[in-house]
Amino acid sequence: MSKKEFMNRLVTAVIFAAAGIVIALNPGASADLICTGLGVAALGYGAVTLIFYFAARDGVSRYSLPVGIAFAALGLFCLAAPRLVMSVVPLLCGIVLLIDGAGKLGRAFEFKRLGFANWGMLVWIAAVVLIFGLMMVTQPFAVLETVMRLFGAVMVADGLIELYMAAKIYKISKR
Repeated sequence: MSKKEFMNRLVTAVIFAAAGIVIALNPGASADLICTGLGVAALGYGAVTLIFYFAARDGVSRYSLPVGIAFAALGLFCLAAPRLVMSVVPLLCGIVLLIDGAGKLGRAFEFKRLGFANWGMLVWIAAVVLIFGLMMVTQPFAVLETVMRLFGAVMVADGLIELYMAAKIYKISKR
């Protein structure tokens, strides 16, 4: 590994770790910033798509107009109500967990009826899935902050691991 490549990895690792610390320490503002960034990107993509649709009628897909409008509207919505948008993600995940947990609970009782010995373990797993799903549906903002903190912690760990691996590879390549 060259010194330049090592420095690039070092800078990337430090940026990841620093961003992870910021996200973990301030999850609400980080979620708003991420949503705002996605809103700007969606609005920009929608605007460019609409400009191309109206500027060059020939060779442009007829679906460009609705796609441009949809992305521009999504971008505006993300910019206007970032907390609402971010709260929908845990809500949808919670609904999926509730459906999955209910299915697991039904299968557990089916396993009991069929005589499987470990059917009780599936009941416990279903209960945990149902509890997490219920928490996500009833407390989407709290879940969002927890997820953002976890995301930040994972970014810090990833940055530190990348730093360690880059140092090891650089040391080995010097031999």
